[in-house]
Amino acid sequence: MAGALAVGAVVAGLSTHPIFREIAARYLGQGAFGKIWKLAALALALVNLKNIPGFWHLRVLRGIIYQIYFQPTVQLPKHLFAPMITSSYNTLYDCDYNIHKSNSTYFADLDVARAHYVGCLVRTGLARLNRGDEEGLSTDTKKTPGKYFVALGAVSCFFQRQIEPLQSFEVYTRILTWDRKWIYIISHIVRKGAIKPDSYVLQPWKKSKKSKKSNAGKDEPEEDLTKHIFATSVARYVFKKGRLTINPEIVLERSRLTPRRPEGVGFPPRAEAASNGATPVVVGTPAENGTLSSPENVATEVSSKLDSVADMTNRAENADDWTWDDMEKERLRGLVLASHFDKLNDSHNELRAGEVLGQYGDYF
Repeated sequence: MAGALAVGAVVAGLSTHPIFREIAARYLGQGAFGKIWKLAALALALVNLKNIPGFWHLRVLRGIIYQIYFQPTVQLPKHLFAPMITSSYNTLYDCDYNIHKSNSTYFADLDVARAHYVGCLVRTGLARLNRGDEEGLSTDTKKTPGKYFVALGAVSCFFQRQIEPLQSFEVYTRILTWDRKWIYIISHIVRKGAIKPDSYVLQPWKKSKKSKKSNAGKDEPEEDLTKHIFATSVARYVFKKGRLTINPEIVLERSRLTPRRPEGVGFPPRAEAASNGATPVVVGTPAENGTLSSPENVATEVSSKLDSVADMTNRAENADDWTWDDMEKERLRGLVLASHFDKLNDSHNELRAGEVLGQYGDYF
């Protein structure tokens, strides 16, 4: 930032010096200084390209269109919880008066990251549903007019470290969990290049950036990845047909992203008994407003359900196989965190009327 300001000050100072003006006019013509300022304005626009009006729409639409229509490979069930990486940088326009990335600008970059990820996640499922693949759905769902679609229901962002001007970063986005109504997406904004993936599922031609030395140390303790995090965001999406809400697992199944469903297992919230004949445990039961019950209750339910899943005997012999039990364990683990996020719905009840401190305009 200081370097850019210094260069600008030097150019402005030299432009007033007679000798510099004479040299510039000799080699660049009489309108040299007009060209210089035009080039400077163009350079400034290129540095802040993603902030040009309308460019956010291009970034989001590009992500959606590419993932739905041009992504050459497909995601497998065992990669359901694998993150997708998108990269960007902090422009000068994104900086606030503290000379680092403004909190409001995080959400625009997160929109682009989730556009890529959600487009890839549901492209097959929504397409099949809209083509009429409604086998197993209720009669009311089939008769409801309208197309199947996905909509953003809430988003939050927790800031950890500041992002400096012109600093590059990456956004790791993946599924956290889902319940009967919402699918929860978690995004981590991290320092660019700090995390080295083992492989790229949708881009098999890309090679891992991990060094051979790091791959050799299998007994070394796992790296603390949180030290690379700038911010973390949680968002939730809902699938709809008209005004009717569709269980997220229906879409994930039609996207071929879930393992084979065991017999007798329904959609969330599930009521399943352990193999030892224990009382069925219902996990993720929504409250009246369609959201999860209290975090404490969910944590207890999930703990019991995880024990139940661990006792099941239908696990595949091959430990490398991704089974329904594996998926359910990961879903339930994320459900505990999602239940706390979901409780923020109660904040709507905190709106107060009556005495206020004042009313002020945006500009005057």
